[in-house]
Amino acid sequence: MTMIQAKIADVDDLQAKRISIAENILRQDLSAIESIKATINIIDVEIGKDPWYLTGGKTPLERVHKLLSKLDSIRRSRERGSVVLEADRDLSHKYVGQVKSIFKNLPKPLKWKSFLTHDLILLTDIPLKVQKASIKLDLNKAKI
Repeated sequence: MTMIQAKIADVDDLQAKRISIAENILRQDLSAIESIKATINIIDVEIGKDPWYLTGGKTPLERVHKLLSKLDSIRRSRERGSVVLEADRDLSHKYVGQVKSIFKNLPKPLKWKSFLTHDLILLTDIPLKVQKASIKLDLNKAKI
């Protein structure tokens, strides 16, 4: 090609990473696993400087999984009418709105609870060998 369509943007490193990840999610040929990993990276970039969040693990997957699992645990405790510790209430109050906003503003919006239940499991409970094969074979979530 002698010409390509390009857009020049004056952004900082964080904004550049957000744009790059968002563009990857919108690619038609992105596998289910790659799409889930891209979503994890967006969440990690958005919340990544928070001290509590950073204690959740060494990798973006570990941190995102811990955060969403904790929020879901607090939510379920409230629904059952169980006593929720003040620290957990504060944690929920601090993150739920932010997490909802991140998921609402994804290139392909979805609900965080659905992502935790149906998507993250493909990275946390399925062997790496199967994940790699699913990318190679371009399998959708149901086939994985």
